[in-house]
Amino acid sequence: MSVWFFIAITLMGLFVVVLSLSASRVRATQWFGFCALVLVLTSASFLLLRQSPPQPIQAEVSRMMTARDIMQEIQDQLREEPNNAELWFQLGQGYLLEGELDGALICFDYAIQLTEPVGATQLAAKATTLYYIHQQSMTQEVSLLLEQALQIEPHNEAALSLIANDHFLSFRFQEAIDTWVLLLDSNDPSLDRVQIINSINKAKELL
Repeated sequence: MSVWFFIAITLMGLFVVVLSLSASRVRATQWFGFCALVLVLTSASFLLLRQSPPQPIQAEVSRMMTARDIMQEIQDQLREEPNNAELWFQLGQGYLLEGELDGALICFDYAIQLTEPVGATQLAAKATTLYYIHQQSMTQEVSLLLEQALQIEPHNEAALSLIANDHFLSFRFQEAIDTWVLLLDSNDPSLDRVQIINSINKAKELL
């Protein structure tokens, strides 16, 4: 497996976690369910990408059923609350984690349409989905969405992380460093500063 392909897939998972941490007004019960979904899918993806020895079939089926059950629960809630932007956003994150990009895009579009005013993290989520739909290409639409997100929230972690990692994957290491430094300038207490500093040091090694 290509190292760069592994990095790209790993970064997509990180984007989703960043989006989760940046999301606001999430109910406790919804947050618990989504955390479980993130844990299940991220663990399964990590094992697959590392090409570890296959787990017992029953364990894999159980893991997938658990993930699907959580997403089904969100869908059931949406049938009762079809105008709930938070639920649409969470469902979009679930689809994004599973690599079902078209489904994720639909959910994020609904979340944006149902939210007034639109949040920076919602725009960054849609940008991230389109970025992967277009095979990690910073298209004009993706750039515009990121620009809008940063106008709302100049230090939005999801938007800046996508920009920095795109620079990194495109071998623009100094631009990646500059963007990560900008992210460090934020006062967000949930920011994983150790991870960002490690990314900066890795980019410096590759300069």
